[in-house]
Amino acid sequence: MKKFLTLKRSKLFLLIIIFSLLIISITRSLIAINAVSSNNQAACVPIMMYHQVKNDNLGKDVISPYEFENDLKYLADNNYSTITMSQLIDFVYYGIELPKNPIILSFDDGYISVYKYVFPLLKKYDKKIVLSIVGKSTDNFSKVFDDNINYASITWDQIYEMDKSGLVEIQNHSYDLHKIRNGRYGCYQKQDESTEHYEIVITEDLTTLQEKIKEITHKIPTTFTYPYGKYNDKTEDIIKKLGFKATLSCTYGVNLIKQDPESLYGLKRICRSHNEPIDKLIKGGLKTLKFIDN
Repeated sequence: MKKFLTLKRSKLFLLIIIFSLLIISITRSLIAINAVSSNNQAACVPIMMYHQVKNDNLGKDVISPYEFENDLKYLADNNYSTITMSQLIDFVYYGIELPKNPIILSFDDGYISVYKYVFPLLKKYDKKIVLSIVGKSTDNFSKVFDDNINYASITWDQIYEMDKSGLVEIQNHSYDLHKIRNGRYGCYQKQDESTEHYEIVITEDLTTLQEKIKEITHKIPTTFTYPYGKYNDKTEDIIKKLGFKATLSCTYGVNLIKQDPESLYGLKRICRSHNEPIDKLIKGGLKTLKFIDN
């Protein structure tokens, strides 16, 4: 009987050893898989596109301060983290971890309403935005006192104040190409325009604003936001030559950002329009996302 019990215990002990070795092997495999995954991280990052925030003429590109505050409340209640383009770029280039549930709130053009209505709410809720400005408009309204909510642009003094808060990141939306004039639509190449001439036009315009923003904020913009979303492959090549690490388009959708610099160009956005709550817009955008590993 004692021999039987001893034999039974020996078998049980052997089974425990085998099981332990199996667990160790599985654990090591999982660690190896995680190590490989950590070198190929990808982040799902919705980018919302805003323009004006005011109390009248609400529509496709205009929402009310009440609506924007509701956006911030929703993001806070659902544990979203507002990030800047610099954070996104650092994730891609240097593997710096992003906060959970990252989202970018991008504002185009630089209307005075951003300073009057958006900035106070950012301070209230401790949220960040990316503001892409049109340099010529900021220059013009910095010279005259005109803060009409319907058309005025922010001034360089206001840009300095918002940048210093750490809640507003300033990016490039062209110095004087945000218009349709003489056959040019935004910064799109004209018909029959030579590549050489086109590159000179884009370079001079964007460099002018880069230098002005650096003078005011002591930072060099890393992202170019296409006026009207108009660009082609030649535009993208010029943008890269100028040192921009990312571009924002007007194409609808949500981005899966891999640790590949090319994934930062032509980033998709979701337009925030009047009477379209941010939760539904985000969910709709996510449906367009395809997790394809190329």
